[in-house]
Amino acid sequence: MPKVLALLTALFTSLVLADEPLLKDYGQKPYVRLSKDLPHVEDAPWRLVCTMPYNCHFQPWIEVEAAAGKVISFNSTNPLVLYLTKTESYTTREGVQDVEAQHWISGEGAIYTIPAGVTVRAVNYRETGYDTEFAGSFECNDDDYNVLWKKGVRTAYICMREHFYDCPDRERVGFWGDGTPELNQCFYAFDVKSHRLCKELVLRKLEPKFYPGQHLEFLGDYGLWFYYLHTGDLESMRAVYEPTKVFLFDTYQFGKMTWFDWGKENKDIAVTETCFYYNCLGTLRKIALVTGHDADLPAIDEKLAAIRSTFDSKYWKDGYYMSDQVKEPDDRANAMAVNVGLADREKWDAIYENVLTKKTYASCFFDRWVFEALCAMGRQEHALLRMHERYKTMIPCSFTTLWEHYDRWWASRIDAFDAASSLNHGWNPPALILSQTIAGVSPEAPGWSTYHVLPKEAFLSAIKVVVPSIKGDVTVDLKKTATEFALGLTSPAATTAIVGIPKGSFTTLDAIKAGDVTIWNGTFLGGVEGVTWNGEDADYVKFNVTPGAWKFLATGELPTASPKPLPAPPAPARALEKRAWTASASVPGTTFPFSGAKIPIDISAANALDGDHWTGWRDMTQTQHPGQWFQVDMKRDERFARIVLDNTWALWDSPNTYAVTVSKDGTTWSEPIATGRGELGITTITFPEQTARYLRITQTGTNVTYHWSIYELDVFAEP
Repeated sequence: MPKVLALLTALFTSLVLADEPLLKDYGQKPYVRLSKDLPHVEDAPWRLVCTMPYNCHFQPWIEVEAAAGKVISFNSTNPLVLYLTKTESYTTREGVQDVEAQHWISGEGAIYTIPAGVTVRAVNYRETGYDTEFAGSFECNDDDYNVLWKKGVRTAYICMREHFYDCPDRERVGFWGDGTPELNQCFYAFDVKSHRLCKELVLRKLEPKFYPGQHLEFLGDYGLWFYYLHTGDLESMRAVYEPTKVFLFDTYQFGKMTWFDWGKENKDIAVTETCFYYNCLGTLRKIALVTGHDADLPAIDEKLAAIRSTFDSKYWKDGYYMSDQVKEPDDRANAMAVNVGLADREKWDAIYENVLTKKTYASCFFDRWVFEALCAMGRQEHALLRMHERYKTMIPCSFTTLWEHYDRWWASRIDAFDAASSLNHGWNPPALILSQTIAGVSPEAPGWSTYHVLPKEAFLSAIKVVVPSIKGDVTVDLKKTATEFALGLTSPAATTAIVGIPKGSFTTLDAIKAGDVTIWNGTFLGGVEGVTWNGEDADYVKFNVTPGAWKFLATGELPTASPKPLPAPPAPARALEKRAWTASASVPGTTFPFSGAKIPIDISAANALDGDHWTGWRDMTQTQHPGQWFQVDMKRDERFARIVLDNTWALWDSPNTYAVTVSKDGTTWSEPIATGRGELGITTITFPEQTARYLRITQTGTNVTYHWSIYELDVFAEP
């Protein structure tokens, strides 16, 4: 075994630490949409808003024809960029010229501010990013989860550069808490070059005064041991053992400067902290064993035993875990008690019924551990339902990344909208949970020498996942019907795969075939070379398989009813071209001071038609009240039957209630063709087909808390 680990370490080092640039230049690319047709010039200063296909790191480029001395500026449409990066500008010389921004920014669109008389001939952007390939994938029969996986991976990627960021726009801080899920996702989404950043985080010097609670989230199974299982990098474990032991034994102080989650209040820090500390001690013990520090085992075991012996007497309240710090049980604390093994199986049902089905205090950072606890308890159906419910505003929105806070509520202040929370925060777990836990693909021994495929698919009927392990791609293709559970596996060389047929997927499990041979009918029968018996437990019938392509077919009775309807397919529609349209509103165009930094952000009506969902119109003069209106002049009669109002950026600014009227001349208006109530984030308004030049949306309700915003408006013709 030591020789195998040494070989794995050498292989990992040669692959990951090669002298290669960390960044990749994707070259100049065309934007997917421009708010004006080019070439374009105006007699007054104007803005050109350009859209990219996804959130990325980019540098705007522009070619103009101008007189000397004109000042052009360019930046991201993402207002949070202004926290870190000043808007760049360029002073023209006489004639035709081009210029590219010197510094990268992030976002899904660019704004160019153009002086009067300057002709814009062309624009492009240069995308750069961490030098790794998108090597993993996840697909299932429910597209909601496919969207979450893809948005999660895109989010993880733009939070990578010289180190893991919490977000690429507002801060770019290398928090250990944010870095933990970002490291985790690398092993399921990207190729081996991404592991360089993971190694940097593993070897980074600990900073005990810098959110020490986040260190606990990283120094256990979720950071250090996760990295070791995926890489087999024993040398790094040797390097971090002593600093980790010193931190856990001598440095860490309970209750001092702890931070484990944003989310809402009722944070049971005492229970959560104890669970993470216990997990870190367990990981320290495992690292001690593989690095030859056996002499430390008695001291580690003594600390582990002390926590185990008092945990229930301190915190168990006959139905859930809770300390005196809080007045009701916390989903975060109870999930961690399950995950780290301090909650025995006899308590799981009570925790599930009393806490994990009723409490949602966790943020989208900590819900990772709630999802994992539910799956560990065999409640993966509820894990998937909870994931969908909690991410329900992120799934349909036009942003290609996942946000810092669920529904844009700020941190622990319940129901408080936060304008400055990022819409691309690396701590979101769907890509990890769906590949590792729901598809069930994860290493059991360092460097993937042994791994398992133990699906927890719940109500999903088809899953295909590719996991780019250090040994090669692991591909799993799962399909199930009312009578069959089919699992295909392509397993790379130098591995042993443990394949489990989940008993919970069946009402009755009759037989299992490998290829055309029945290998189990209640008893292991064998008969297929490369397939051996691994055992049977309460959850799985398991087999060991050698490298290669395998097909398993289990037969019996399987329930097929799903508690979650499949998402409706997108309605066929044609959005009308709006480049020439103009907009007006009941309040004149203005700016508002953005967040605590008081950054002035333009919120004039024209922003709602520029094609970018990060710029918009807001009425900040008053909160929502009857009589506010927003009007569009389409410049000619158009036929249309649907309007979509997107205010995802200001999620809670949907119209309380509204009425839509139309006009051919802007003077005589129809009776309302549609009335209704706004929906959180995106409001879709349908009506019988109309022919008109003007449309007006009037606020008919009242909301004393929130303003009214439209960040993008689209009008659709009948398909």
